[in-house]
Amino acid sequence: MQVWGLHPIDLAILIGFLLAILGIGIRVSRGVKQESDFYLGGRKLGPVLQFFLNFGNATDTNGAVVMASEVFRQGVGGVWLSLQTLFITPFFWFTQPWFRRSRVITMADLFVDRFNSRSVASAYAAFNIIVALLLLGVGNRGSYEVAAAMVTKPETAYTVLDRDRVESFREYQQLRKIDGKSPQQSRRFEELDNRFRRGELSAFVSYITPLPFYCAYCTVVAIYIMLGGLKAAAITDAIQGLLILIMSIILIPAGLRKIGGFVGLHQSLPASTFSLVGTAASSEYAWYSIAAITFGSLIQILGLSHNMSSAGSATNEDAARFGMISGGFTKRVVLIAWMFCGLLAIALLSGSLSDPDKAWGALSKELLGPGLMGLMLSGMLLGHMPSVGLSSVAVSGLVTRNIYEPLMPGREPKHYLRVGQWVIGIVLAVSIVIALTSSGVASLMKTMITFNIFFGAVVFLLFTWRRLTAKAILISLALWVLLIGIVPPVVGAVPALRRNPNLTLQTNSRQMEVVTAATSEDVAAGRATDVGQTIQKAHTVAPVGCFFEQVALVNPKDVNSGLEGFGRFLVENYLLHLIGVPIQKLPPAGVVASRWLFDALFPFACLVGFSLVTSPDSPERATRFYAKMKTPVAATPDLDAREVELSAADPARFDHEKLLPGTQWEFTKWSPKDVIGFAACWGVVGLILILLWGVLRVGS
Repeated sequence: MQVWGLHPIDLAILIGFLLAILGIGIRVSRGVKQESDFYLGGRKLGPVLQFFLNFGNATDTNGAVVMASEVFRQGVGGVWLSLQTLFITPFFWFTQPWFRRSRVITMADLFVDRFNSRSVASAYAAFNIIVALLLLGVGNRGSYEVAAAMVTKPETAYTVLDRDRVESFREYQQLRKIDGKSPQQSRRFEELDNRFRRGELSAFVSYITPLPFYCAYCTVVAIYIMLGGLKAAAITDAIQGLLILIMSIILIPAGLRKIGGFVGLHQSLPASTFSLVGTAASSEYAWYSIAAITFGSLIQILGLSHNMSSAGSATNEDAARFGMISGGFTKRVVLIAWMFCGLLAIALLSGSLSDPDKAWGALSKELLGPGLMGLMLSGMLLGHMPSVGLSSVAVSGLVTRNIYEPLMPGREPKHYLRVGQWVIGIVLAVSIVIALTSSGVASLMKTMITFNIFFGAVVFLLFTWRRLTAKAILISLALWVLLIGIVPPVVGAVPALRRNPNLTLQTNSRQMEVVTAATSEDVAAGRATDVGQTIQKAHTVAPVGCFFEQVALVNPKDVNSGLEGFGRFLVENYLLHLIGVPIQKLPPAGVVASRWLFDALFPFACLVGFSLVTSPDSPERATRFYAKMKTPVAATPDLDAREVELSAADPARFDHEKLLPGTQWEFTKWSPKDVIGFAACWGVVGLILILLWGVLRVGS
């Protein structure tokens, strides 16, 4: 017996967890009296709650969807879309005290404090509301992909359209395996391949449809976050963190048992699948593209709106450091488990999965029985809620404090608190629209990171360079929004542009020899005598779009119909192409690296250039700001207020700590504690890399 594709036990487990989450929101709501309670938990979160808050937010279970999707698509190299954050984690040793020492409520408040500019604060708020909504859209989409793959229809319930989608997909997979296709088979394969790229083929059909799912899911989040604010998110993170750990490992033993252990896993997949760094010719994740993505991610993470909610809610700087660093490193270890699940998905589902974003859910459906399936579904859905909660609280603070309050000043504090609570409901409703109109989860994640790099660069310079000006920020922002926020969707929405031959260029196809372990298909084809035998195989590197994420025929049934671009228009690569960079000749990794390097460097070029040609903002205000930023957070609020007053009275109090005295740069000298802490973080990075390398060698 099943209810909507779920065993009654699984449904009961899911409902039980949802009721528990709602109960926590109601309980915590009794302690929410003012805005600081709602947005920052009263700045009373110690190391333990800081750990769960940051681990829950960092280990958003939709990261499992993205990881499994990228590994399914690219092999182990796909791990770097998420694991590149491993190299960012040590820098939290310095950045978390920045946010805690700023002593403001929202990130936008920084611009009022530093420049006395409500226009920049409002611009940041509006910009990051869009970024946060994109992030929430990613989460909604990822949660749906998992649930849809776990709650599937039996074939007896298929409609005519359902049956055509599934049967055409099966035919497509069969034709892919044929090396020497007849002309008729080639034409049919070309038609089905283009239908596949358009998302018109599917390996299964789900009972769940997007809109009802998004509405039900966001309603649960809205209730407990609107009631309890940040503290409700932090407490539920403790429950959800345990669920995340459980669901991250239960697939691995079941999958290994089915595939024949680690040895069977290696025998089932080509050796290239296990390569941490792909070849420049074949993979998107060569060493230089990984470095470019890491650089861009390091910058963008500084601009996220929830940084202040996270670090600002800590009792002190050490609690903020501990929570972010320990939560971050724990997440990196969990990523290794998620990567293994992606490998199991390739071994068990390759040829039977139409959408890589559904790899995690389909693998769960394949391996788990009643009870465990309910636990997995609960972990995946509820494990995403911390990220939704933290992001929606941060957006609520931006809207209420930095947009609504300046327009409607003089109201009672309780009025603004109520407005902030209702804004959360509106934010979640808008996130549903974004999820409904988005493409793949991994693609949307890349778009979100790219868009937010600008204010990451702004925040970095705000903390470190006294010469940055408010006018330069506004001018650069207008240019960035035009290039990154407006041009790509406009080009993608105009058929004449996305079908323009100059914009649908693809990289050159490449032929290469790869050394790999023979699979059962190689033995059947006569390329080897035994499974696991080392052989050389010809490998064709398919062309990829230079300026669009995907390129396919306009009419899948007509090879002469011309090409059409899908997904995001990569305006960065097009601009590089215009100045002479040979994008068409680059390998897939080069196409990725060029885009990320442009995104990472262009904002700095604009901000520095425009700051040098615009007049400086108030020097006195800047002096007070940097004096406060050098003042460590004291043990109690009263002592801390007194220390800030001392620094305001004597702005040169900590000038002896400047690394570059007499310059506009505000970097400070490292203390022995900084040297030891930063070095220890890199030691942990090394241990995790050794762990990753080691587990990939087991069974090889």
